[in-house]
Amino acid sequence: MSSRNYRLDRAKGVLIFMVVLGHILTAASAWEPDTLRALQVIIYSFHMPAFVFLAGITAKSDRLLPRTLFFLVLLATAMPMYYGWMSLLGLNPDFDFLVPYWLTWFLMSMVWWMLSVPFIERFPRAMLMISVVAGLVGGALPMADYELSISRTMVFWPFFVVGKVYGSRILHWAGSRSPRQIAGLVAAALTTTLVFYLYDVNKEWFYGSRNFDWFDVTVPEGLGMRAAVALGAGLSTVALLAATSQKKGYLATVGRHSLAVYLLHGFVVRLLEL
Repeated sequence: MSSRNYRLDRAKGVLIFMVVLGHILTAASAWEPDTLRALQVIIYSFHMPAFVFLAGITAKSDRLLPRTLFFLVLLATAMPMYYGWMSLLGLNPDFDFLVPYWLTWFLMSMVWWMLSVPFIERFPRAMLMISVVAGLVGGALPMADYELSISRTMVFWPFFVVGKVYGSRILHWAGSRSPRQIAGLVAAALTTTLVFYLYDVNKEWFYGSRNFDWFDVTVPEGLGMRAAVALGAGLSTVALLAATSQKKGYLATVGRHSLAVYLLHGFVVRLLEL
């Protein structure tokens, strides 16, 4: 009997659908009109933190070198392919090896996160505290931006660590909720995203790729916003896991191949932008 956790696979399936839909909507509407912006806020407020959380669950140090090299090779392969595709479309991208192109940031960040796995396994609570501090305070650093995906690596690192340390327990807890509890979690998550929507929170906060200087906010303001966005993403992630079943099916199959879908759909999205 298979011990595979299909709830995790199905959650990945839902999330990769959200990634594709979010990129298509952004390419088509640039966060306008308001009806589409509401949907984009729902998607972008948590889909990547949730993906990073799930990546943390499956990360292990016993295959650290091959897994790290896997993401490095993917990065080194995907970036030239994207730049070549963009050039072919006449979009003339600026190549910078130190700045992962568009969605390839995730591959660069996975390299950094994988390198932290042995330390997370050895010092789980200490690394959780360190990751939270990095995720919040990192925005005050001037170099926390697109270069080497430093900003996103720090901002989303706590989700990776939580997934690694507590992910299995959270999956089990979410999967044992009653229908009423699931409805409550979903309602709470939607309320959080509604607040982000009504207050017209800058979408760049959800991307996690900018430092506080870029937003022209003080450090306390930046810390507060980072914390609010992170808490909202965490709540939405738990709500998604609770609402996702443990059944097999098409969604689980897509989820198992989510990384391939993630990398390949970018070529289609760029074509749609012409």
